[in-house]
Amino acid sequence: MTTEKDELTGKLSAATSRPLSSRTSSTKRLVRLCVKELREILRDRRTIVTLVFMPLLVYPLLSMAFQKFALSSLSSLSQVECLVGVESEQSVLRLTRFLQTGEAILRSPGAAGTEPNASPTRAQLSLDAEPKIRWLYGDELRKGVASGAIDVGVVLLEGEELEQSTGFRRQLNCQVIYREESALSKVAADYITKRLDAINKSYTKDILHVRLPTDFQLDPVSGSGGAAAFSLTTLVPLILILMTITGAVYPAIDLTAGERERGTLETLMAAPVPRLGLLIAKYVAVLTVALFTATANLVAMTVTLVATGLGETVFGAGGLTANLVAQVFALLILFAAFFSAMLLAVTSFARSFKEAQAYLIPLMLLSLAPGMMSLMPDLEFNGLLAVTPLVNIVLLARDIFEGDVQPTLATAAVLSTALYAFAAIGLAARIFGTDAILYGSQATWADLMRRSEQRRDAATLPGAMFCLAALFPIYFLLGNFLHRLPGASIGVRLAASAVVTALLFVGVPIVAAIFQRVRFVTGFQLRFASIVAFLGAVALGVSAWPFAHEVFLFNEMIGLGGIDPAKLESVKSLLNAWRDLSPVVILLTLAITPAVCEEFYFRGYLMGALQKSTQPAIAIVVSAILFGAFHVIATSALSTERFLPSTLMGLILGWVCYKTRSVLPGMLLHATHNGLLLMVAYYQDELKSRGWGVAEQSHLPALWLASAAVGLAIGVGLVILSTRPPPPVNVDPIEP
Repeated sequence: MTTEKDELTGKLSAATSRPLSSRTSSTKRLVRLCVKELREILRDRRTIVTLVFMPLLVYPLLSMAFQKFALSSLSSLSQVECLVGVESEQSVLRLTRFLQTGEAILRSPGAAGTEPNASPTRAQLSLDAEPKIRWLYGDELRKGVASGAIDVGVVLLEGEELEQSTGFRRQLNCQVIYREESALSKVAADYITKRLDAINKSYTKDILHVRLPTDFQLDPVSGSGGAAAFSLTTLVPLILILMTITGAVYPAIDLTAGERERGTLETLMAAPVPRLGLLIAKYVAVLTVALFTATANLVAMTVTLVATGLGETVFGAGGLTANLVAQVFALLILFAAFFSAMLLAVTSFARSFKEAQAYLIPLMLLSLAPGMMSLMPDLEFNGLLAVTPLVNIVLLARDIFEGDVQPTLATAAVLSTALYAFAAIGLAARIFGTDAILYGSQATWADLMRRSEQRRDAATLPGAMFCLAALFPIYFLLGNFLHRLPGASIGVRLAASAVVTALLFVGVPIVAAIFQRVRFVTGFQLRFASIVAFLGAVALGVSAWPFAHEVFLFNEMIGLGGIDPAKLESVKSLLNAWRDLSPVVILLTLAITPAVCEEFYFRGYLMGALQKSTQPAIAIVVSAILFGAFHVIATSALSTERFLPSTLMGLILGWVCYKTRSVLPGMLLHATHNGLLLMVAYYQDELKSRGWGVAEQSHLPALWLASAAVGLAIGVGLVILSTRPPPPVNVDPIEP
């Protein structure tokens, strides 16, 4: 009888021995491996239980618990004392008279303001559960509400004369000030407005032509102190994320430690498939199950909230909309991608199922700790938390549910989580690349820090992505800090920005290259280029900016973003501050230093690693997109209008680097482009006086574009003339 191990070997041999081209054959093998891993996982009953039955049980139970909690909270509300501030005792007497009238109307059968289908018992229970009101006198009611000293402030304004038939001589015109983030403040405000509204509805029912007895306005303020209330919207993202983690745990263990325990992993490692390809197949299987679990949980939650009518209670007046569900699902996809990679990295150390479970217990506890931070009502989503793993997704989901999303922080959270996922895959790849996996011994954490014994011509792709994942949060945080550097002049800020750029985009890649034993000349593509290549780079740098300007205007047409008037004024004030500095300082800090350092990393280190593992076109496009993404978050505000122009420049720079096999012409091209734009802005007034001025948001003249096209063609021709043929290399699979 054929054993499971022999059967698996036969299937892999049949799948990988067909006479196809090298690249096509590798792709098909990878697809077959993904299907195989996914089929094995979905056959297991434990996966089906986690995927289907847990959501069907958890969310109905949670809805029942919530309804029980809501009823118990309603019954205990009558024991709560709310502090209501007014300006004088006379104001209390006048306001109390209206509130007592409204109370009597609400308690009467068929009262106005109650729900049409509400039973008398339910309405009576709701009124009996109202809080107790304690009146306080004083001035500065708005500050008192904001600080939490009082729950609600009522300011009486001058009211108009009323018809005698209303029962009131003068209209009660008041302003109800409450804290929007405080549940107790909302309860007290609702207590007052419900009774005043009942008076109005009672009179409008029969006497529509008479002026209403009361006129009130709700005035929410932001709290400046005191404890904020707990919101149920903070609990839902945490539940969804924890359920997504639960769905990915078992597949990650079974496909790594489980296969080592069964003895089938060594057979897979012997197949003619790159080790990272095998890891990617397992990653796709784990990610797919995690996404299935996330989808099942999201659907179960949606159906439960709609069926029980709790949507508006949890998510406000808008309820749980389709757009809201789609946004949260997109976040769950991103989170599942990150955590699936983390689980594979951790479980790869284990030799048995039980050992992997022991490793995952601390990981789950570490995941709960930042997840619980979202339940803190006073926790504000800031720049640091936006790049903190797990916390950023939970807080972003919370803000999405509450309808208060900051685009800059949201973009930082999404990009950082995506990069962390790539970094986690890189960590798992290092484990899969060790001999411990192949020979069945135990891998250790020291394997992650073990340097390669052989020197490399270029960085590995996982290593380059791990470096990128480390760069992004540091770059984002330091960029925001430098923008708000207290007490620093514009010159000091520019110098500090140049130093930070050099340390990050030169220092970090050099440290990574030393660790990976990457040769500097080939790893950073620091080869010498011909004079013709440099002339072509100058021509491209001078002639590319008009097309970048047109792409910038194209952003507004497609809705990707444009410069609003407020941002435009900020840019103009910044330009005026720059004019106090020497143009040499501007060129050194904003043109030359960023050009050299960014090319050193993006086209040197990163694109070199991409070229070794993928096709040149893919390497150019990916490095250009990442280059554009970094420029979007380069400032304190989200600059989406910079993405397309920066990506276009990244494509040109990548093509020049590929053709010349050197990053040096690209540095000159980049510096020329930056310097030209900066000097045009620096001498803007002088150029306008000579008739060379162009409005910031208008298209360039056709003659300018035609001249730029000629210059671009000349630059392309010169670069092609200087092209050196690349050395013959074999197809190199992605290294761990």
